[in-house]
Amino acid sequence: MKRFNRLRYTELLVILFFVNIKTAVSSCTALQFDVDGRCCPMCSPGSSVFRACTQDSSTSCLPCTHGTYTEEPNGLLKCFPCKNCDQASGLIVLHKCQLQKNTICGPLNGYFCSGKARDGGCDQGQKHTVCRAGERVKSQGTAESDTRCEDCPEGTFSTKNMSLNCIPWTDCELNDKVKYTEGSSTADVQCQEKTPVGLIVGLTVGLIVGLCIGLSVVIYLKNKGTFLNKHCFETQALPIEETNPPAQNEQSNNANHRSEDSSDPLLSVSTSDGAVAFVRGQT
Repeated sequence: MKRFNRLRYTELLVILFFVNIKTAVSSCTALQFDVDGRCCPMCSPGSSVFRACTQDSSTSCLPCTHGTYTEEPNGLLKCFPCKNCDQASGLIVLHKCQLQKNTICGPLNGYFCSGKARDGGCDQGQKHTVCRAGERVKSQGTAESDTRCEDCPEGTFSTKNMSLNCIPWTDCELNDKVKYTEGSSTADVQCQEKTPVGLIVGLTVGLIVGLCIGLSVVIYLKNKGTFLNKHCFETQALPIEETNPPAQNEQSNNANHRSEDSSDPLLSVSTSDGAVAFVRGQT
């Protein structure tokens, strides 16, 4: 029984010890920080602790260096680094970093903030959506919101990016024309002049007649070619009779008469022009 009482007494002492420590820690005010059980005064915004307080001296502080800051009273040994507004993240500097204030970033021109920062600035920028041809801008993008687009209604079109309005299709009948190409969300209706009915009929008849004449000519030429080829191959070569030139025949006749009247031998002599002459030789 006594042993049990001793254990209970020891537990009670341990509990009281921790309660006293907690009371000592919690006894520091909102503008103090605890150092080994001592409550030291905090440094003001824009500075950090150089040396903590002692029993004989207060806390020593140093101003933050360039590119660092502290926004609240603190017991920090080092100031915070300033935020970098990275253009690759779609950000620009709205307010430069100061000793007591961090950098505030905002979205680039043509971007909107897609990620809010705790200090009210922007941590991430995103490029505005571009409304394409066939669409129109429903609402312009801002630094806080993206561009909103919507499709062109039926019977209208747009041909450029970021069109504020869609253009109605052309009514061909109002211009006394006829439609030959349908419109779309990115193109207008195409119109053409009306063609008279008489002209259409005349062109059609002329086309048919021309085709018939051309076909007839082709058939005629084809049949004629077959006929000529057939008769050319069946034609036989006629015999050619050799005839003496008239001059030679006459000379031959004269020579024969002379040979009959005279007993002198006849000699043939060729002239310079290729003719043949006969002379009587002497015996």
